[in-house]
Amino acid sequence: MAQTIRSSLSVVTRLGWAVGEFAIASHMAILSIYLLYYLTDVQKVPSALAGTLILIPRLWNVVSDPLMGGVSDRFRSRWGRRRPFLLVGSLIWGVAYAAMFAIPTDWTLTAKAAWFLAACFAVNTGLSLYHVPYSAMLPEITDDVSERLALTGYKEIAARFAVLLTVMASPLIVQAAPDPIAGHRWVGFVTGAFIILSGLTAFFATARAPSRNLQTSNATLAEQWRSFRTNRQLFRLSGAYLFSSACDAFYSAMMIYFVTITLRLDGGLMGALYPIGSITALVTTPLWAALGRRIGRRPACAIAYSGAAIIFCLALLVPVGVPLLMFPFMVLLGAFFGGVFVLPSSMTPDTVELDEKRSGQRREGAIYGTWIFTQQTGMSIGTFLVGIYLDLVGYHSGTVAAAAASPSVPTAIRYGFALAPAGLLIVAAGLVRGLAIGGPTVASAGNPPAPDGMAPQKLAERSLE
Repeated sequence: MAQTIRSSLSVVTRLGWAVGEFAIASHMAILSIYLLYYLTDVQKVPSALAGTLILIPRLWNVVSDPLMGGVSDRFRSRWGRRRPFLLVGSLIWGVAYAAMFAIPTDWTLTAKAAWFLAACFAVNTGLSLYHVPYSAMLPEITDDVSERLALTGYKEIAARFAVLLTVMASPLIVQAAPDPIAGHRWVGFVTGAFIILSGLTAFFATARAPSRNLQTSNATLAEQWRSFRTNRQLFRLSGAYLFSSACDAFYSAMMIYFVTITLRLDGGLMGALYPIGSITALVTTPLWAALGRRIGRRPACAIAYSGAAIIFCLALLVPVGVPLLMFPFMVLLGAFFGGVFVLPSSMTPDTVELDEKRSGQRREGAIYGTWIFTQQTGMSIGTFLVGIYLDLVGYHSGTVAAAAASPSVPTAIRYGFALAPAGLLIVAAGLVRGLAIGGPTVASAGNPPAPDGMAPQKLAERSLE
């Protein structure tokens, strides 16, 4: 029989678990905004090759993320099933992150590629060790749907703070360095240290967090993937998350080219534009959580996806050389991205309950292994597509070189920045609308609220048939 946990979480546990998202958000911000630019314009790696180098290490996570989920489900220690991996994962991840931005400049292109791939594989390994068990703690520490939504909101607010800090500090660090090579090396070192600090904080602060007993499971990796494919709600939700993550990575990586090549503005403007979006997303996150409670997380998520898609299309209208118009654009985009970030993650625990009803096993780690894999893969695909797109439209390193190579490059970047993310979000919205979970939360006496307001048994029959 499933073990029910409905204890009220302490402030230290709530905040400590949320702080664990600092590491993940900082990692995502740097990789999605600066990593491709670092490879193409600082290390002079061709754009198509740079995008490929970022994508290749993700192939390892096809195995490592689901495997890590199963391992953390079965792990036994005096610190619980999940927490030890926060400690080990953050240490490996943080050190490898610093190495990823420390590529020797006097090496050949082949040697640089080999260094980057080795560091990136280590980063992804540490990220799997940390991210999957960390995320799997959410459905484990509380059964209450409303409390899960609140915790997801805290986590996303922490994420926006981390993104804001990272994006504002990184350009300042680069400018303070003697050259861009040293500046990006410093960024990698500082971010790596931040990752380790975040992991240690989450590890110690969640010491008193509720935990479920060890769940025995003999499922193989292939059986886990088969379970993922047959859990239609998880499959749809993960698909939507993959497309929205690809959108986030594509627009984040493309924006610096849009600002500098298309709009002909100073690249330093990125230090103000992206934080504006992050601040707006931070402010609107509680509002999206409240809307999710009122009308349901599923319809609220569809609204967020569709609204953000419309805002991206407005980039077609931003005139060249007018920086002020980018600020309201980022405010509007950030307002909808508050929902894009918080609402899908708040529905993932519902799929854990559905999987338990179907399999008779409590497999938070296995479920979140596939969930994290789709997110990370979406981010890598988005960045990869930017590299390929820039190569196809004739982009060459440097603003002057890009404009001289072909007058069509700025226009092609504008259309790519606007339409590709919009298209990805439209697909995500379609997948979300087909979900049977995430409706209004309606509590019933003596039972935790069913994910869409129906009785748990009817929900299982509808969703898993």
